[in-house]
Amino acid sequence: MAVTGASAAASGMLASWAAGSAEAAAPDVAQGRGGQLADAVLAAFERHRIVAVGETHGQQEHGDAQQMLLADPRLPQVVDDIVVEFGNALYQARMDRFVAGLAVNNPELRLVWRNTTQSPLATGDEPIREQFYRTVRAVNWKLPPDQRIRVLLGDPPIDWSQITTQEQVQAFLAQRDTHMASVVEREVLAKGRRALIFYGSGHVTHSPSAGQNEGHAVPLIEQQTGQRVYVIVAGSHPRLASYPRRTVISCSGTWLESADAGEFMYAPPYCGFPLGKLTDAVLYLGQLKDLTQSLWNPAIFLDPAYWAELQRRNAITGNHVDLEPYRQEQPVSWPVPAPVSCPA
Repeated sequence: MAVTGASAAASGMLASWAAGSAEAAAPDVAQGRGGQLADAVLAAFERHRIVAVGETHGQQEHGDAQQMLLADPRLPQVVDDIVVEFGNALYQARMDRFVAGLAVNNPELRLVWRNTTQSPLATGDEPIREQFYRTVRAVNWKLPPDQRIRVLLGDPPIDWSQITTQEQVQAFLAQRDTHMASVVEREVLAKGRRALIFYGSGHVTHSPSAGQNEGHAVPLIEQQTGQRVYVIVAGSHPRLASYPRRTVISCSGTWLESADAGEFMYAPPYCGFPLGKLTDAVLYLGQLKDLTQSLWNPAIFLDPAYWAELQRRNAITGNHVDLEPYRQEQPVSWPVPAPVSCPA
């Protein structure tokens, strides 16, 4: 699993959930049996106002599961807002218009995901990003205004047209978790609403012990509001090879609860922490060798104005990104990281 945004994985004894109500799904979660993402999310909202689904950035299978969740007709009944990492809060009013079904020109819409604090390392030009926004718009089309899902852009409101120094960029990067937590507190909890969070797993895992992850978004929300967030993280592990893909499994009461998080999250800093301390459930999408990337169209980067701007941003941030691969076709297979072996 890529360390960008981090992700965890796991599973217990799996049994498919039948499609049905959230009430029917809840016992399965409690007993550690597997179910589809929509069922797990709906069940979690029975007891929580905030549910977070952590992802490994750029993974096509996660985007597919996300689309299936958005398309579930039960979702608007329990979700008021969706908070996303891949959108610049500077354009919140623009996004509000778009998901409400109003006209937004494509060059204006693209700035939402292209102008985040993560540019140029991550440009947001993967198809799954734009597809997410257009799917929410389509879901809202048939709903009355008071039932439409609002998309809250969680990335700090950086204005790249005003950025000229690395220090300015760093100031916005330092706000990434605190800004998202403030958005949830102000726009969701203070208004009596419920929200689904789509962020990299590293931002949404619980704090397993004092001082660990405490500056990340979900621990901040929990500390500042007293609201416990239900966390589902996506990932993989060899022990899951025989289990159905796209299944969510509760950590509570299963071997996942005590499994070493470092081996699941492919990140040595998590070694020694039980997975159940970091997440409540796991979305298993498949073995790493079977996963794929959502890749941009290289022709996007032949636009001279856009390319020049990416080069400018790269120079500001220290020329750490090799931009040339953006203009070349890339293999769709997921780059499998080296396994992490945590000390016993």
